[in-house]
Amino acid sequence: MRRKCNSTQVIFLILVAVFTVLNPNFLSPFNLYNFLMQNEYRIVMITGLAIIMLGGEIDLSLGYQISLVGILIGKLLTADVPVPICILIGLAAGCCCGLLNGFLIAGLNLSSVIVTLITQKLFQGISYLLSKGMTYSDFPEPIMSISGMKGSTMPAGHIIMILSILFLEGMFCFTILGKNILSMGYDEQVLRQNGIPVGKYKLSAYILGSFFFAVAALLLISRQGLAVSNMGNGLEVDGMFAVCIAGGASLILKNSEVKRRVPVSNFYLGILVIAVIENGMQLSGSIQYYQYVITSGVVLYSVIPTLPAFLPKNQEKKQKN
Repeated sequence: MRRKCNSTQVIFLILVAVFTVLNPNFLSPFNLYNFLMQNEYRIVMITGLAIIMLGGEIDLSLGYQISLVGILIGKLLTADVPVPICILIGLAAGCCCGLLNGFLIAGLNLSSVIVTLITQKLFQGISYLLSKGMTYSDFPEPIMSISGMKGSTMPAGHIIMILSILFLEGMFCFTILGKNILSMGYDEQVLRQNGIPVGKYKLSAYILGSFFFAVAALLLISRQGLAVSNMGNGLEVDGMFAVCIAGGASLILKNSEVKRRVPVSNFYLGILVIAVIENGMQLSGSIQYYQYVITSGVVLYSVIPTLPAFLPKNQEKKQKN
């Protein structure tokens, strides 16, 4: 039985074909390897966002969490704190960000949009207070080798990226935690009626998501070789664009049947679509603003067919059913 390509796969394949025609070097081994290394942190980042989004919530603070963790690790490294301790503190800080978001949303029953907009500014302020406008660089070799920038033939970043993908697939397929998070995104009320502690799973989703954002921050400072207080700002836009490309606007709805039909791989294809546009436009020597136009067009193409799901009539029908 043949499996049909979904729209995300089609978009990805069309873009790859177009940029290959424009520049045959697009599919060269050298460019593909660089493409992979440049986007490891994005793949890990989207793993965290997928956990939160498929659980029916949203996190608009993710880019600022990455900035906060990145600047914290960078500051500790330049203070000659041992590398393993720097990494552990950074990961713990990321989990604390998720704990704060999860507590406010699950514990106090506040809107995830409002909460993460507020914590976005909170994390931004803490990042600036930590850095005081400074840029941290000259990191030790163990940090730089994570992304393969120094002394590593098999960068740990590749392994981390693959493990994050396997973790996401495995969690939703084989664990109670993953299945309940997915069910929570589809119909939270049913879980409550069955006595399942929704708040606990919502909190877990935010902590797990922020853990992956922290790992993404580690990969990003390893790749760039520096840490600045705004290094992750704006990545939440890439994340939301990837979500829209993955499943349209319906993925943003709290109780959406789409969440059950969208393959987890679509989230990765969504972020790769953005990365392909970026890489392809750079190779073709185009002005950066064209990249924004094409990305916006792709997102609109993905979103428009799903907009009827937001209409009040359709929402009322779903509630009656």
